[in-house]
Amino acid sequence: MDSEAIASRDALERAQRLHAEQIVVDSLAPTFTCEMMLTPAMVDLARSLQSRGKTRSAIRTALAEYLIEAASTDPATREAYLAFWRRAGVAAASCTLYDSGPPEQAWDDALTELARGTRLIRALNGAFVQGDSAATIEQAYREGRHAVIYNLQNAEPIGEQFGRIDLLYNLGVRIVQVAYNLRNRFADGCVERRDGGLSRFGEALVERLNRRRILIDLSHCSDRTALDVIAASQAPAAFTHTSARAISQHARGKTDEAFRAIAERGGYIGILIVPFFLMPPGGDGRAATPGLPPGWATLDTVVDHVVHVLNLVGSDSVGIGTDWGKPYYTAIRWSADMVREQTSSFDWVGWRPQDRFDPNLQTQGLETWDLWPNLTAALLRRGIPEPTVAKIVGGNFLRVFRDVCG
Repeated sequence: MDSEAIASRDALERAQRLHAEQIVVDSLAPTFTCEMMLTPAMVDLARSLQSRGKTRSAIRTALAEYLIEAASTDPATREAYLAFWRRAGVAAASCTLYDSGPPEQAWDDALTELARGTRLIRALNGAFVQGDSAATIEQAYREGRHAVIYNLQNAEPIGEQFGRIDLLYNLGVRIVQVAYNLRNRFADGCVERRDGGLSRFGEALVERLNRRRILIDLSHCSDRTALDVIAASQAPAAFTHTSARAISQHARGKTDEAFRAIAERGGYIGILIVPFFLMPPGGDGRAATPGLPPGWATLDTVVDHVVHVLNLVGSDSVGIGTDWGKPYYTAIRWSADMVREQTSSFDWVGWRPQDRFDPNLQTQGLETWDLWPNLTAALLRRGIPEPTVAKIVGGNFLRVFRDVCG
């Protein structure tokens, strides 16, 4: 075994030990009901639905319902799901209840996904809890259980009824993103034609979320929206899953100005692993890894973004929000029509051709979420001190979550 292979093996062993000894948190993980573990029967189901022309949302719904039923009745499926999380070595993960869709359906869609989450937690026989506070996450970790933190990636389900904030809080929601990719009544998203920032109604939303001790997420928001919210919020805010635009030149990345602003107010910056949000147009990781498929990233690409933000704001604000590694993406080949939800009257997700969204592209080494320790090992191989890596893979998010949510 050559020296490079030995170093990689040693880094992975250190990473696995770190995952076993401390709370690891993914600040935006794949949705735990439908975007994580797949059994062979679930792969067959996804491929059958694809052959019948079903869209991404239809496939996700079918996978979620299958998993919930199987976890309720089949011990082997339940154990496979728990083993997937054990391999990831993640104690707590933030998972999305709603991100986009026709605004008039947003409330019902969010409640439907929340009900699925509740059913799956029940089916897993006490192995999971809702992560509604830092104390709950810490207790679950001590008991050998996992915590799921519910988030909304779009405030559209709240609509004009701010009383829904209290209901969502009581149901376990602890993170709310002001806007997704497109404009809503509160603010502008990152791919809108013009950037108007936070609306006056959005200012009222920020005040209510602060009062209810819900962490405000700005990952998909426009540049102006992010800076407006950071200035308006009385509590720290977060980019739960983003990248450095200085490297990627991508609209989903954040500027150095925004990183400094959020860190100065005690906030949090989670770096994602989505390949086309990490690399500049036309860029790929093939120079570092011969044979890498075009468009793929490497874990070193992810670490480049982590190091960039560390150099900007220091070690107390940076974390990981993967947003990728979804097995149902790797199980089937995706067409543009399946992603754009062509059965609806308008594409509410909103990606443009220049945004290069393609589920067929992956980050080598973390193609599926259960490979999470490989990223920790990549941070260690880069020479980042182990105490800093411990903060990046969980400690920093937990500190902000405790400050904001209790």
